[in-house]
Order: sequence, then C-alpha cells, then structure tokens
Amino acid sequence: MAQVLFEISELYGRVWGGLVFPELLRRANSVEDFFFKDKKEALFPATKIGRPIQSELTLRFNNEDLKFTIPPIITLAGSINVIETVVAGLDGSIKEVASVNDYVLNIKGFLTSTVYTDVQDDQSGFSYRLNPNEFPEKEFRQLRRFFEAKQSLEVVESRLLSYFNIKKILVKSINYPELEGYTFIVPFELECVSDVDFKLIIE
Repeated sequence: MAQVLFEISELYGRVWGGLVFPELLRRANSVEDFFFKDKKEALFPATKIGRPIQSELTLRFNNEDLKFTIPPIITLAGSINVIETVVAGLDGSIKEVASVNDYVLNIKGFLTSTVYTDVQDDQSGFSYRLNPNEFPEKEFRQLRRFFEAKQSLEVVESRLLSYFNIKKILVKSINYPELEGYTFIVPFELECVSDVDFKLIIE
C-alpha cells in the first residue's frame, strides 16, 4: 500500500508561517522538544512558560479518548489577579494577590490516522510515514464532538500540563487552517483555558 514520508517541520512552517519545528527553533532556544527529549530532567523549568513546547496529549470525554498521533505544540500562559490600592502620600501602591487566573493554552497540531504510521528520527528532525488514502475521519469527528460538547475535557496524558496540575481544559475556539496537497492530514488549532471542579454547598 502506498505511503508518504513527510517532515513535521515543513508542515508547521507551511501552516503557521515560520513556526518551523522542531529542529530550527530548538537550536534557536525558542522551543522545547518536550516529548522526545531526555526524560532524566525531573523538574520542569519555570522559565519555559510561554514558550512553544511539544507534548504528548490525550483528551477524554464521556469515556472516549482522543490521542494525537503527532504530539502537538502547546503554548501555556498564566497570570495572577492583583488588587492594587493607592494610598495618599505613598509612592506606588499596596498590592494584594486575590487569585490565580485560569491558564491559557494554545494547541497547534495535526489530525492523522493511526493506521500505517511510522516515525523516523534523523539529523533534520522527525519524519512521519502515513497512508495518503487514509483520511483521519474518526479523529476529525472526535475532535468536533469534543468541541461541540461545550464541556470540559479530561487531560488523560500530558507531561507538560501535569507540571501545572492541569487536569481539565475547556476549548473556547477551534480553527482548521488550510494545508494544500495533504488530504490525509488535518491541521487544527485550539484556544483553551484550564478548568477545575468546584463543590457548591447551599445551606
């Protein structure tokens, strides 16, 4: 059966214009290859927050798992709610930390079929071999259902998000950028926020 070998860096460059992944940005110290890097590093460096990072990702909704064959690039950002009070005669302001905001996540990746998938690691980066006749219909329908559910999704697997104790995310928007010539690959981009369960007690 016919198969096609393609480089992941080329696809990211085509779809997102200049976001060449993983080798060139990694060499420029602008991106971390978190999925394939040495696992000996026990602690996640806080200085990496806000940078694009490749991380394995599996989401779950209603006991249905969606595992992304090609680990997507995740950019994560956080902020804190600060109440600032100005006091007459005092330079500056009094600051009170109110709460930590939800983390904001941007996820860029590709939907591909899990059939006939082969990953090759060489000097130029990572290449994938896929069947050009195998459209990722199952994965495409799953992602659409997950988004249209309008509910939080469980994070089953993501080493990156586990460092921030993110166990659920809510997808706020979804986009399918154009990629000519690759009918068996569907680019996607998700804008998400972290979510947690709260117990409301009514007395």
